[in-house]
Amino acid sequence: MTGYAIVLASRELSRVQAVSTIASVAAASDIPVRIFATMDGLLPFERETVESGDFDVGPVGARMLEAEDVDMPMFHEQFAQAKGIGDIELYACEMAMDLLGHDLDDYVDVFDDTLGVSGFLNRAQDKQVVFV
Repeated sequence: MTGYAIVLASRELSRVQAVSTIASVAAASDIPVRIFATMDGLLPFERETVESGDFDVGPVGARMLEAEDVDMPMFHEQFAQAKGIGDIELYACEMAMDLLGHDLDDYVDVFDDTLGVSGFLNRAQDKQVVFV
């Protein structure tokens, strides 16, 4: 195994934030990470959602949004920072984007490209796959 491949299908803020934290630490530790945002996992990355802060939240996500005493970058900022220090790639699911009528311009600027499932699995073939 040479790294991790994370399939992100959840729109819940705390899960997306957890993926960004795990991926960032792995990338900073010279562990390659490939992330595939698919289905509802694309929704938190929408520019409109990020700008409005209208995320799907549970108790931890709600606390993250209201906490002023916690210095933690949001998931999209953390992904952008991680890309500057390690081997991390993010891909948006072509099928989900087609269903939503979106293209990459509708999302915050963290994605490397769009892929279908087979393209992502090709990039994940030598990695431990984690589904969130």
